Amino acid sequence: MRIRCSSIADIIGKPKGGTVTETAKSKLIEMAKRELFGFEAFEGNAFTEKGNLMEETAVKYSGLVRGREYRKNVERRVNDWLTGECDVYDSDNRLIVDTKCSWDIGTHPFFREEAEKKAAKAGYDWQMQGYMWLFDCDRADIDFWLLPTPEDLLKPWEDSEKYIGLVEAIPIEKRITTVSVMRDDEKIELIKERVTACQDYYEMLLNQYRQGA
Repeated sequence: MRIRCSSIADIIGKPKGGTVTETAKSKLIEMAKRELFGFEAFEGNAFTEKGNLMEETAVKYSGLVRGREYRKNVERRVNDWLTGECDVYDSDNRLIVDTKCSWDIGTHPFFREEAEKKAAKAGYDWQMQGYMWLFDCDRADIDFWLLPTPEDLLKPWEDSEKYIGLVEAIPIEKRITTVSVMRDDEKIELIKERVTACQDYYEMLLNQYRQGA
């Protein structure tokens, strides 16, 4: 069992008793159900669908603002603890770039403090530590992009001007906010420790089911 980089924040907390937090246990139970039954608890929503649809555009723009030609990374890397596929692996600069597409002006972090809080709350900082470990990079940039929402994702009563027109009226260079995360080997060691404990708990779950306990 390996933890996805996007799930590191769910398992990284310090347990009050035992070796695994209650939040981590919930995540591991969800993962066990996926392995045993092929059941996905979360199948996405309009927000994640926008992110998927606009991902290639966001990656292209992230390259343009850096004077580079970026394409979506399709390599998934795995070690004994983690699995992860970042958006951009800029090997020349030992840099990870991960794009996050905001739903609308209200949810987009235009300001640095707002973006840093959003990244920390969502666990993106831990996700980046995982990517930097897997891809052997020194820095990871989280690019929050505000792009027009595809019209077919909008509900009939939602005003397209709010999600498209108002967005396009903002200069493209003002529609990106970047949070940089530096590699922290102490945090990476903590990830190893927490994932190892989670692997033990996960195996216990599978054994319980298989043995009918």
